[in-house]
Amino acid sequence: MDNETSAILNDIFHGYDKRVLPFVQGPVLVNMTIVLGILIELKENQQLAAYVISHTQRWYDNRLIWDPSKYRGQREVIVPQNMVWIPKLFVYNSLESKDMLTENRADVRLYHNGRIKINIPQYVQAICRIQTQAFPFDCQFCAVALASPLLNVEEMIVNATQPPRDSYFTGNAEWFLFNVTVRHMTFEEEGESRVEIHYIFHLQRRPIYYITVIVAPTFLISALSILGIFSPGSNDGPRNEKVSLGLGSLLAMTVLLGIVAGAMPKSNDIPLLGYYILVVIVLCAVAVGISMAFLAVSRHYIQKEQMPSKRLLRFMFLNEYRKRRSTVFRGVHNYRFSQECDDLMYSKVPEIQSICMMMEEIADSHRSMRRKADMKANKKLIEREWARVFARFDYFFLVVFETLNLSALAVFLRVAWLPTPELRDQIL
Repeated sequence: MDNETSAILNDIFHGYDKRVLPFVQGPVLVNMTIVLGILIELKENQQLAAYVISHTQRWYDNRLIWDPSKYRGQREVIVPQNMVWIPKLFVYNSLESKDMLTENRADVRLYHNGRIKINIPQYVQAICRIQTQAFPFDCQFCAVALASPLLNVEEMIVNATQPPRDSYFTGNAEWFLFNVTVRHMTFEEEGESRVEIHYIFHLQRRPIYYITVIVAPTFLISALSILGIFSPGSNDGPRNEKVSLGLGSLLAMTVLLGIVAGAMPKSNDIPLLGYYILVVIVLCAVAVGISMAFLAVSRHYIQKEQMPSKRLLRFMFLNEYRKRRSTVFRGVHNYRFSQECDDLMYSKVPEIQSICMMMEEIADSHRSMRRKADMKANKKLIEREWARVFARFDYFFLVVFETLNLSALAVFLRVAWLPTPELRDQIL
């Protein structure tokens, strides 16, 4: 068999010139498709995708025909790639492209009827225009575009076919490669039509990482912040703590938003996850603003010692308070001795006069202490009544903001169940 192979090669390559195109009666027809595609990495912020691909090319060269009956029925041989004419196609949207086999190591298969088959494995780092509107539930279409650097359609025609069923395609840990399509196109350059082939990789992001690392913490932080901000309080102390809690939550969510911004390309499109975090930040900011407004209003009315109106209490479905009676002049009858002391002020006994003055001072001090106690009790009553009013407001806004928070999460997660978008006409 080895002798027959050598005889075939000696006969068919006698006078063969690989620099000349294998013209027959028109342009060379090259049938090609992709049979292997492995996504290595996709850099969103740089808009680059790296693959390992392998595509086959088949064409006819009538100069390499032999009669199998003359060579013991041998119908095919394998020769090095540098011995025959090879169609030249380059990846014109690549940042880096290199063949994984050199010309000396790559082989082609020759058939007795002149048909030639070659399998070309390549490492390609190509430009991929990232569409981030649906991030992290986005689907990307990244293409590897091949074209002839010189030959036009009158010299070479490339017939691109869809990948066979036994082709192997896979993504990586972040991206699921669920389909690869082949698109055949032509373009004009200096009045010549040339062939353009696109291997389009359909990529679906795996969103679990972003849901567990960003979405879940954002929702929990916002829910707990709203719960803490609108928890009913009885005085200014807890209300101040609520404002501090809300500001701390805003800072934490701003950090999460920075993580999302660092992973996305700098473009005018804001990703869906970014919109969700912005909505949650706005909700928490509005909640903090409302809490600060409640704090200012409560301080204003407490300092003015103004009780809530009956109309406001009825509007909030609260029972009206009972006005507390003053105790400053309660039990004045216990101090009737003061009148007697007034009668004895001109008494000739000085001891009696000093005793009456001391008793009067004690009575005045007692009345002053009662007055202060009444003012303190009245202030506590005002604080308690306004706390009842603002507690109803807190419950109302707690329900409203928690509902809005859940609604924002539901709208965000709804995108995960939307159908896969259709392949766009313009990829590059």
